[in-house]
Amino acid sequence: MSLTEDLSPDEEEDFQLPRKNRDSEEMDITPMIDITFLLLIFFVVCSKMDPTQMAEIPDAKAGLNISAKESAVIYVEPLGKDKVIVKRADLSEFSSDEETQATELIDYITEELKTTRGQIKSHVMIMGDGNVSVGEVTRVQKIVGDAFPDIKSTFIAVRER
Repeated sequence: MSLTEDLSPDEEEDFQLPRKNRDSEEMDITPMIDITFLLLIFFVVCSKMDPTQMAEIPDAKAGLNISAKESAVIYVEPLGKDKVIVKRADLSEFSSDEETQATELIDYITEELKTTRGQIKSHVMIMGDGNVSVGEVTRVQKIVGDAFPDIKSTFIAVRER
């Protein structure tokens, strides 16, 4: 004996499974969140991180007035796309070889920080052109910072346009 045989034709039409009521305003956003995270993971994995691509040094807007007489001055000037010329305060150039240049920089700053004619120098000033990459200025600053941990301050100066 089946279920349909026991029911009369009127009762058969009334027998339906109840439908789940769903608010028309409610929306399931789970698939959209899944897609968002998949896209985020895709772009993070596929993006190319290149540490050699550095931003340009920003133009100076305002800053402290630091005397060059109280600082060991190093000039960093552009020489093409990724090359720079590093110079002393008297505008004589350091070696273009980075290892030799590091040694020369340390020797130069050691001499500059010695007391000269009663003038005590306690700062290093790196003066750069706006076209010099941040990476090159940072490289010079790292050489100075590693060799002279007791230096009070290292300042970076840029030309104002």
